[in-house]
Amino acid sequence: MNKHLVHGLIVGALFTAAITWIAASDAFTEGGLALLASVVFGLAAGLCIGGLMAVNFAMLGAEEKLTKERALTTTPPQSAVHAHA
Repeated sequence: MNKHLVHGLIVGALFTAAITWIAASDAFTEGGLALLASVVFGLAAGLCIGGLMAVNFAMLGAEEKLTKERALTTTPPQSAVHAHA
């Protein structure tokens, strides 16, 4: 796996856990369906935002890979090659 993708998944998972915890902590005293609804809402919101973070890291990795490939495949201009001829 790409290191950026792994980092994105880790950051996304931590963000998902934090949002779920914050949403659920408000409903601990209520319990029952209020707690369940808060956990489900927090998990859904966290997965959406965490997924966007993971995709952002993956896109960063893809862009870096493309930049490296372009740097390796570019050739020097002909004027620089024959400058001393």
